[in-house]
Amino acid sequence: MSNAAPSHTPRPTRSVARPVALPVLGTIAALLVALTVVTTAFGLVVAEGNYVPAEPGLPDPGPLVGWGSPILRALSTLAAIATIGWLLSATFLAPSSRDGVVSRQGRTDLRLATAAALVWAVLSLLQMFFELAYVLGLTLAKAATPDIVSTYANEIPTTRALLFMAILAFVVAVGALVTATTGASAAWLLVAVAAASLPALAGHSAGLGDHALATTAGVAHVVAAVLWIGGLLALAIHAARRSMPLERAVRRFSTIALISIVLLAVSGVGNAYTRLDNAGQLITTGYGQTVIVKAALIVGLGIIGWIMRARIIGSLGRSSRGSVFARVAAVELMIMAIAVGLGVALASSPTPRVEVLLDSYGESLLGFAYPPAPTFANVSLTFSFDPLFFAVCLVAGALYIAGVVRLVRRGDRWPWLRTASWLAGVLVVMWTTNAGIAVYAQVSVGLHMVQHMTMTMLAPILLVLGAPATLALRALKPAVGNERGPREWLVWFLHSWITRILTNPFYVFVVYVIGLYGLYFTPAFGWLMGSHVGHVFMQVHFIASGYLFYWVLIGIDPRPKPLPYWGRLILLLLALAVHGFFAVALMMGSEPLAAEWYGIVQPDWIADPLRDSLNGGQVAWSVSEIPTLIVLIAIAVQWSRSDDREAKRSDRQADRDEDAELKAYNERLAALHRRDTE
Repeated sequence: MSNAAPSHTPRPTRSVARPVALPVLGTIAALLVALTVVTTAFGLVVAEGNYVPAEPGLPDPGPLVGWGSPILRALSTLAAIATIGWLLSATFLAPSSRDGVVSRQGRTDLRLATAAALVWAVLSLLQMFFELAYVLGLTLAKAATPDIVSTYANEIPTTRALLFMAILAFVVAVGALVTATTGASAAWLLVAVAAASLPALAGHSAGLGDHALATTAGVAHVVAAVLWIGGLLALAIHAARRSMPLERAVRRFSTIALISIVLLAVSGVGNAYTRLDNAGQLITTGYGQTVIVKAALIVGLGIIGWIMRARIIGSLGRSSRGSVFARVAAVELMIMAIAVGLGVALASSPTPRVEVLLDSYGESLLGFAYPPAPTFANVSLTFSFDPLFFAVCLVAGALYIAGVVRLVRRGDRWPWLRTASWLAGVLVVMWTTNAGIAVYAQVSVGLHMVQHMTMTMLAPILLVLGAPATLALRALKPAVGNERGPREWLVWFLHSWITRILTNPFYVFVVYVIGLYGLYFTPAFGWLMGSHVGHVFMQVHFIASGYLFYWVLIGIDPRPKPLPYWGRLILLLLALAVHGFFAVALMMGSEPLAAEWYGIVQPDWIADPLRDSLNGGQVAWSVSEIPTLIVLIAIAVQWSRSDDREAKRSDRQADRDEDAELKAYNERLAALHRRDTE
């Protein structure tokens, strides 16, 4: 027996950096806030949007309001970014179960989102008071009085947007606090993104001549920025604290970041186009120089972030990924804070563009000169660019084709008629929103009805027959592991309570048919037409309500409770009857429709507004016949095929059990016969 001391093998060690402490994270957060505030003030001076005392005798809110309003906007933007970042992390970046229950870290993210949303709501309310004082030229003490707030807060577009943003932020805070599933957190994420977009709808874009491009570019810029910066902020803190698997989260976020960067670049070009008279103003004006600096920061961040994240995931060991990523992300966030400050300064500064006054008040409301008298050529074949619907149509067509190509490459078949139907529906939507009909629909009730009926009755039929959800379910790959991927999210949505409500026959009937009466026979129609955002909302409603209605009637995609074919026929005939009464009511009207809008934007070639409204009723009556015939044929074909499939199923079952069902039925009849004869 050896007397040597037993050898002790030391445990293997590895160098692990300590997680960043909370005080350090607090210091970084304070630095980001300070950078944003300082950059906002500097950008205001360069872009000539800084506070300048008013001339004696003119209303002057004072320097507190003049400087405080944009600074509060910057702080509110940071709070919105933090809220959206934590919601994005809880929904898509943090690990979760396949049944949608958030993880422990996801729950922490939701609590942080609650805190950030509460701060966001408070800052938005403060900004509303400052903005109210700035617009009215009052001191903050006078503007905050109940009389002033109750009279003007809901009348001024910017303060109304801030008020609704504060309300939505508070709703998000409460919702995130009680949320335990990724589905619910995704809903609050959508609400938060919508709330963050509200100021863009009431800023410079609302007053520019090119309403569609300015508004679309402004909203797209905000959405892309808050998702990109918010996601990076959440990832950086998780990496510093090592509270989440980094590689998987970075891979998921990289896709979001790439889309956001592309969207930022495109929307940035659109913003510059609508706010500058010419490219030379990028050099000759402080506003343009600020735009160039901001654009350079964003482009540089995109390139650096993409390269660095790829190297971190691909080359470094797991033990050092978190600390290296946290350092890189901290630098990126500081540069982003500067970009946010410059963006707020630009949004709070006057644009160099000089607006050209049009010949009439109606044309100034439209944002363009009255079109000439309508002909088939200028209504159907001319082009009127609508960036929102044009981009959505391109993406919808491209994604569908990509799904078909993936199926074909792996040897699967996809009916070409479905592809043709989907692409035809996309083209119809693009025509109704980007052809001359989109221009004439804003000045003529009759041509508006042509656009409406085509958009809500023909396009949805073609889109529904394209079966996009079925294609996506076959083309998307299942998620690896016990988490939700895009395919699992789609399956969840198709079988969720949301879809059960949306495809309920009573709901779709009310939205699709009864909604016509609530729109056209109330002041809502004129009010929506008078706002670009309202006009877009109305068009989206037309397409969505039509899609839901025809999905219930002839949809191929799966849904919670398919309606029997006889029920579909009854629903179609009932909708046709109610729609007919609507058309008759329009044709029997004694006053022009939506005179508060069409009476103002009235070109010379509309001599009789009442006749124009009656023409709209005639269009509503006549256009419904062809779509109804298409749907009847589709229901008949689907019903016939369903009966054939049921017959084949019964035959196969009979072959398997040797007609057990028929034998049981005959035995039952024989037993009844014996009982009657006894």
